[in-house]
Amino acid sequence: MKIAILGATGRTGLVLVRQALDQGHDVLALVRNPQAMTKQIQHERLKAYQVDLNDEATIVRPLKEADAVMSCIGAPPSSSFFKSTTLYQDSAVVIVSAMRQTGLKKLVIMSGSGTKDYLEQQCADINYTVVRPPGLNEKPSTNKEIKSREGQYVPNAALYMPRADVARFMLSCLETDNYDRKMVAISV
Repeated sequence: MKIAILGATGRTGLVLVRQALDQGHDVLALVRNPQAMTKQIQHERLKAYQVDLNDEATIVRPLKEADAVMSCIGAPPSSSFFKSTTLYQDSAVVIVSAMRQTGLKKLVIMSGSGTKDYLEQQCADINYTVVRPPGLNEKPSTNKEIKSREGQYVPNAALYMPRADVARFMLSCLETDNYDRKMVAISV
């Protein structure tokens, strides 16, 4: 499968790219700086494209090659982007619009907030899954079964989970329709 990944140079995005490549997928990394991507990972099935979330046309071009779209767009707490409460929704609007132009239907997006209403109300034609992890850490994958529950959180769950487990769950969402059009909280 050819997977377009936005936010591919972020901490979770890099883990997602590596796992996707390890599983045999082709990865189209949609990033602000392609050199930052290829500096981190070099692979024959990895192509890096420079995109701008404020310029939809830059996203449409690489999506023409993709079978599915994944997003780990986010910003570290120290970033001025983090202070924007509309970052996640604004990016989802642009991504979905680009998907519609290319006929893509499958979207898996990691989001802390801000996308649910837009996706539920405006995206009946998109098979989206919003993955909501707890706090993230850099530990290796637990290889445990990932707990999931539709909604905001998994009761009595860990406060943190490895980015590797989040990436593993996100990739599993491409193989099923069980989570289509749902917001799914996860934990280990």
